[in-house]
Amino acid sequence: MTITLERPSLHPGTELRGETLTEERPILTVDMDGVFCSPFFGWNVGISSDFLDPDATPRLASVPPRWIRVPWDTLRFNPRRPLPDARGALARLQQVRRLVVVTGRRTYPQWWLRRYGLIRYFDRIMVNESPLRSPHYKLEAIDLLGASEHIDDDPRTAQLLVQRSRARIFLRNWPTNTKTELDPRVTRVNDLHELADLLGAPRLQMP
Repeated sequence: MTITLERPSLHPGTELRGETLTEERPILTVDMDGVFCSPFFGWNVGISSDFLDPDATPRLASVPPRWIRVPWDTLRFNPRRPLPDARGALARLQQVRRLVVVTGRRTYPQWWLRRYGLIRYFDRIMVNESPLRSPHYKLEAIDLLGASEHIDDDPRTAQLLVQRSRARIFLRNWPTNTKTELDPRVTRVNDLHELADLLGAPRLQMP
C-alpha cells in the first residue's frame, strides 16, 4: 500500500499554500485531535498505550462505508473546539516550519479549520484514505513528506513513529498518557507553545 501526494487524492475543498512543499523551512506534521482540537469535555480517551510491534505486518483497519462515515464524523468532530493555545501556537510554529495536518480521521476537516480560522496555518491537510490503521498510516505519510518532526497525543503512535521513522517525535501530554513509559527519544510537551519554544519559534503579538 502506498500513500501518494498527487493532487487528485486531495479533497476538492482542501486549501494548499503552493503547489509543492519545497521551501526551506522543515516540515512539521501535526496530528489534530488532542493536539490542537479539543476532545469532548476535555477528556482525551481516544488514545492507547498498547504498543505495536514495529516489525510486524500492519493490521488493516475496518473502514465503514462513506454513507456511514461522513455523517458520523460530522456528528463527533464538528462540535469540537480548538484547544486554548491553538491559534497563537500554530502562528508561531508557522514562522519556523511548514505545517501539515496528518490526522487519522477519514473525512476532511476543512470546514472546521475554516470556521475557527486555523486553515491559514497549514500547507497541506492529509486524512487517512488508506486501508491502514492510524499509526501505520501516519508512519507512511510522515516518511513520504520527509517530515523533520511530528507531534501527536497518542502514545502508541508516538512509540511506533520514533522506532520506525526518521522524524523527531513529540507527544502532547494529557492526564491519560502521562504515566505511559515511552522510548526516551519521544519528547513530551505540555502544550503547543512549549513545542514552539523548543523549535525556536518567535513570540508573536496576536490580535
